[in-house]
Amino acid sequence: ARQFALFLCRLGHPAYVPDGSLGTRRRHDFLPRILTHAEVRKLLQAVDELTPTALSPLRHLVMPEIFRLLCGCGFRVGELLKLRAADVDLDRGMVTVRDAKFGKDRLVPPAPSLVARLRAYYAAIGARSPDAFFFPSHQGGACRHGSVYVVFRQLLLRCGMAHGGRGKGPRLHDLRHTFAVHAMLRWYREGADLDAKLPVLATYLGHQSLLGTQHYLHMTAELFPEVAARADAAFGDVIPRRTAP
Repeated sequence: ARQFALFLCRLGHPAYVPDGSLGTRRRHDFLPRILTHAEVRKLLQAVDELTPTALSPLRHLVMPEIFRLLCGCGFRVGELLKLRAADVDLDRGMVTVRDAKFGKDRLVPPAPSLVARLRAYYAAIGARSPDAFFFPSHQGGACRHGSVYVVFRQLLLRCGMAHGGRGKGPRLHDLRHTFAVHAMLRWYREGADLDAKLPVLATYLGHQSLLGTQHYLHMTAELFPEVAARADAAFGDVIPRRTAP
């Protein structure tokens, strides 16, 4: 929540920033680093500048699309790396995620502009069998998580985004959190019913229940008073009330 408050402040929005010294952080708690829209654009511009290397001759083709799907659809990294060619329907503009985190399949429709990029990418890497990995390594297997992580750290360095060290981020998974928060903020600005949008976001992200998705609404409501006014009916009083000393 504190990291999200700092993100809102960077955007120029008034936000309550929780005291970092308050409370005991559990071992498995996370503090996602939410990127601004400008930071996402900078990251994607940097990944577009990658060139092939002897060890990664396909990275200039593979990595730009992986990072666009992470930022633009909120995929888990592992979901993308195990995609087969048959899972990406470029005619319908639909990605089928099979046996995801909770053992279920789901359909994800990327934006038309992203589908167009995927068509161009698929043409560039050449004809492949339906069972071939959609994002291959130069050896023919799946692109590895470690390869994506190494590129991510390189991109952060190029973009001047400091990395806080292990467990502090920005992390690859924070791109998923960034997608979800940006979706909530966009719906808020459009005047949408955020509570009604939760099932939509949960389905898109592949959450097993609404609990994980509600985290984003709680976080937004806690730190953005206008959103809290809409969410109070469903989630109660979520904004800390300061009293005069």
